[in-house]
Amino acid sequence: MFRIRFFILPFIALLTFTGLAQNDAQQQLSKIRSEIANLQSQLRRSESTLKTSLAELENFDRQTNLQQQALKVLQKGIQDSRSAIGRLNKRIDVTNEQIAELKALFKKQIQFSYKYTRGNELEWLLGAENFNQALVRYRYFQAISESGRRLHDRLQKKRSNLVQLQNQRSEELAQQRLFASEKEKEQNALQSKIADRRQLISSINRDKSLLEKALAEKNESFRKLQGMIGNLERNRGQRDMTPQQKIEWDKIKGQFAKQKKKLNWPVSGQIINKFGRYKNPKLKTIQVNNGINIKAPKGEAVRCVFSGAVSVITYLSGYGNTVIIDHDNGYYTVYAHLDEIFVKKFEVIDAGTIIGTIGESGSLDGAMLHFEIYGNNQAQNPQSWLKK
Repeated sequence: MFRIRFFILPFIALLTFTGLAQNDAQQQLSKIRSEIANLQSQLRRSESTLKTSLAELENFDRQTNLQQQALKVLQKGIQDSRSAIGRLNKRIDVTNEQIAELKALFKKQIQFSYKYTRGNELEWLLGAENFNQALVRYRYFQAISESGRRLHDRLQKKRSNLVQLQNQRSEELAQQRLFASEKEKEQNALQSKIADRRQLISSINRDKSLLEKALAEKNESFRKLQGMIGNLERNRGQRDMTPQQKIEWDKIKGQFAKQKKKLNWPVSGQIINKFGRYKNPKLKTIQVNNGINIKAPKGEAVRCVFSGAVSVITYLSGYGNTVIIDHDNGYYTVYAHLDEIFVKKFEVIDAGTIIGTIGESGSLDGAMLHFEIYGNNQAQNPQSWLKK
């Protein structure tokens, strides 16, 4: 009987866990799809709600980011269902083995009971050598009969458990197929959004006036970025106001100021735009780059160059998904055009920690990393700090 109890409780827990996991996944998907629908609605009303091409590009970036999140939720749902099915298959195998054992025992009990039925039991009792032996045989026969009834009850419960497990497995398989179907739809929708985004970028790059507006908005974003870093410096003493926002500055290792020519690169790739003034090949105008642009494959890991605290995670027009790391003592690094972001605000991370992945969010020139270094509120040439 103890084995039955041990089996039923994990089974109930499994039902509860998988049900909660599925509900949680559906809630996340519902929230994500609601946000996508809202952004899509804004896009349809672009003339009144999206004033610039970069704002429209931001809308596409946010939608593709949300659809990537939906794909992650669906993939996790598929993996969870696969794991649940694996656990159920093991329990079904164990239950089948237990049923086979009980059936064998029950068969022996039936054979014994049949042998001493229809008067045979009386002959068996009368054949005893004395009264005490007859009494022992009588009690043994009673015990065998009671044991048979208990075996029958246990067998019925095991069979009931087996049916429940098989039903649950069928539900998990159906859920897995549903997640897989939804994942395929999301992937198709994501590819469609990526195609629309590329078409928008192509139209911006072909239209000189649109390109000029996009670059002007990127310059405005640069001023916002400088303002953010300035605010971080000014408000340093006020940032540890709540336990959730408390930054453990003592975990930051070393001094950034001593790292010239010592920093590892945030990503391996080719510098396509150096620090400082350069000529825009499309507009034939002089532009200023406050960092460096490193061309790298989309999805490549972007690593933190030095120990610091994640102070800002945001989206900026022309920069896309952006992370600012505070290295204390007035030094900051900026990582832009990211695709996925793996760190959280206020988290203290070590050098080499993966911040996110290379993307093309906010970029008109494909996948790359825009990387900046600030010291004392002044943009620094990253190549003066990175190893050769």
